[in-house]
Amino acid sequence: MFANSSAGGKNMATSVNLTPPASTPVAYQNEAQRAGAVPNVPNVILVGGPAHNAATIVPSSSGDAGGAMGGVASGTVGGTSRNPKGSGKVILSGSPVTRMTDPTLQNTGNASGAGTSPSQLKVLVFS
Repeated sequence: MFANSSAGGKNMATSVNLTPPASTPVAYQNEAQRAGAVPNVPNVILVGGPAHNAATIVPSSSGDAGGAMGGVASGTVGGTSRNPKGSGKVILSGSPVTRMTDPTLQNTGNASGAGTSPSQLKVLVFS
């Protein structure tokens, strides 16, 4: 699968947020752009963007603002996105390298999702 980097791509998840005025739980599509990630491996560039590993965090996500009372689990709106797991064999700066389809935690852990578009189309991680 394609390795993640800050060259592009996005993560998607369904975030259940409490929606005013009655604090009703409603599902919203939450999206995080990998290009906005805080790279913790700035010296490894994959096709124009710093490589991502399991310690890389996208500081904000979008799409769940309608649930202004926050996520049912996290209490946040538009929170962080990260890949909690990555490759079992490819380590980059002490953490597993992440791939497009690895699971994500979005809106500060309120929602589980996955990558839906690649960051780049040249570097593949098969394990």
